[in-house]
Amino acid sequence: MKLLNRKVAFGTSLCILCIVILAGCAVNTTISAYAQPGGEVKKRFVVQGPDPRLPGGDPAWPRYAQILTRALESKGFVPDAASPALVIRVSYRVGDTQTFTTTTSTPIIGVTGSQTQTVVTSDPFNASAPPTYTTVITPTTGVVGTTESSSTSSTNLRTIQVEALDTTSLAAGKPMVLWRTHARNRGAGDTLDRIFPFMVAAMEDYFGVSLEDSIEVTKAIDDPEAIRLGKH
Repeated sequence: MKLLNRKVAFGTSLCILCIVILAGCAVNTTISAYAQPGGEVKKRFVVQGPDPRLPGGDPAWPRYAQILTRALESKGFVPDAASPALVIRVSYRVGDTQTFTTTTSTPIIGVTGSQTQTVVTSDPFNASAPPTYTTVITPTTGVVGTTESSSTSSTNLRTIQVEALDTTSLAAGKPMVLWRTHARNRGAGDTLDRIFPFMVAAMEDYFGVSLEDSIEVTKAIDDPEAIRLGKH
């Protein structure tokens, strides 16, 4: 776990809050992808992941498998549990937590002193009358101190890896990865439940292809493909 401490003024804290709110309107996912060059493009597949019926399985896997199957189908892949040409092996995790502590200083306004002023008043009806002198004391205000408040927030790195293994080589005990697509996203929350369909929507265009460098894909919270993938 990484712990980062930050001390900011009130105005800066407000700006940071606005940025966080805006960032919550979209999901940014970094994608890397590899595929073996040439060869037959195999489409019939079966999905393999952390089955909750097995030791160490994930209760959320059936829903995630449904999301991935929908994404693969949209790219022309065909589910075929009886005679698949590909085993789509899926792994995912949440970790690498970073915790940020923000300290906000708020000024305290109070009395810092006083101003003394003498007011001279003449009698308008009696010019010979002596003037009246009145002393007026006016308090002055300003910053007399500060109060500090702290808040803590955390972000987690969420990753998903989808790789296609050739079933023939897998059966022979020499599994061959035909293509692999990897996605990562950093944000608040320690589960993938909300973010999973958005990350898969960002990944699906890169199933079975190669990228020279990692790219960032942004999906808005109302992205139609992410919403379609995530429907129960």
